[in-house]
Amino acid sequence: SDLCFFRVSDKVVNDHARQQMVLVLLLLPVAAVVGLSAPPPRVAVIGAGWGGLGAAKALAENGCRVTLVDGGNPLRPQTTPSGKPFEAGTRGFWYDYPNINKLGEDLALGDVYTPFTESSFFGPYGLECTAPVFSAGTTQQLPSPLGQVFASFDRFKRLPFTDRLSILGLFAAMADLQRSPEVFEGYDRMTAHELFLRCGVTKRLVDDFLKPTLLVGLFKPPEELSAAVTMELLYYYALAHQSSFDVRWLKKGTVQSVFF
Repeated sequence: SDLCFFRVSDKVVNDHARQQMVLVLLLLPVAAVVGLSAPPPRVAVIGAGWGGLGAAKALAENGCRVTLVDGGNPLRPQTTPSGKPFEAGTRGFWYDYPNINKLGEDLALGDVYTPFTESSFFGPYGLECTAPVFSAGTTQQLPSPLGQVFASFDRFKRLPFTDRLSILGLFAAMADLQRSPEVFEGYDRMTAHELFLRCGVTKRLVDDFLKPTLLVGLFKPPEELSAAVTMELLYYYALAHQSSFDVRWLKKGTVQSVFF
């Protein structure tokens, strides 16, 4: 049979590759029903990150002969040129990681994780704030953005209250973002920097909190980002999913030693 190739990214799966993989998975039960005796499809998955491993596992479970190809060796510990061990990829396991959590259950890993812990946010000058653990049930999840405001009110270590209060103008713009396609397009033509100025967000709040958040989430400073995209990120990252960012860690060992 023909050899199918899927190149898999941890972030994005190519549309054509996804369509091919879905087609293979859909046709396998059909072949079984009509009694076809053709050999199983042979599939090469390029990339052994979380996405590649998940694709290879799903294909193998559905009757494919899978070859997993990667530039490194996930079974061999990785080291820096100086010999220091390191791990690439995910080391923290967030609450809203259903696929990885399911993989741990399938592998019967047992009690390998720590309890969910608070997340800490560091800016250029040190610790800015800590995030509460919502999934433990000790912090009430009020509707957004009230839940985050009340939960984090006393958790900011450096930002004065007046600077934190200046974000209210940005909340108003976020509520206005989806009012109509024309409104969205107007924000999309504006940079995040222009939006922050228009909303009265203080320079200190931008420099110490919002700008580092954008550099982590979108890899660009406010001057190079669409205001619309910025507000969508902030809504998802900080407002819409309160418990999604509760994080836990492996009690001991590495991802390689535990999962492989």
